[in-house]
Amino acid sequence: MKNTPNGDAELLAQLRESEHSALTEIYNKYWIYLYQSSFRILQDYDKTNDVIQEVFVNLWEIRSKLFIKLSLKSYLYAAVKYEVLRQLRKQVINDDILDFIDTLEDNSNEQLMEYKELQQQIDQIIEELPSRCQEVFKLSRLEHLTHKEIAEKLAISTKTVEYHIANALVYLRSQLGKTLSIELFILFLINR
Repeated sequence: MKNTPNGDAELLAQLRESEHSALTEIYNKYWIYLYQSSFRILQDYDKTNDVIQEVFVNLWEIRSKLFIKLSLKSYLYAAVKYEVLRQLRKQVINDDILDFIDTLEDNSNEQLMEYKELQQQIDQIIEELPSRCQEVFKLSRLEHLTHKEIAEKLAISTKTVEYHIANALVYLRSQLGKTLSIELFILFLINR
């Protein structure tokens, strides 16, 4: 596909039709530029990978409602900028989250039960993933391996690792739905 607005318009049309190949092509076309832009600010490989992954997961999730006024490239750069700012905000409020967790620990057993139920629900959803996707996701999120370490361990490319993690996150979000308490999810992520 040529690097033209018409090429991007065609890719967006295919993306709206839920064609995975369109997402893959958009990713392959723009990821390096987006990665460099994000890394310049974050100076952290894992956080930069998370930013890029999150942008493309979100792109897939909103594909049917996606309307881009300018260019796809501009849209993606803006999405990366937003996600980088979100990452930076997370760093700034990290102490507040830790204080919040201390408060949670002092609260009732009800919250502990809710957390355990959430943990069981997430574990069950992870078990529903295809075996390779499940393996990659567990290595990333439970064993905290980098994308590169996972790729080396499984003898696959880092792009394949990113693809599996993105698919796992999309599935996890779709199964958990909007009913999840943000406090419980933060607690779950920190305690994993």
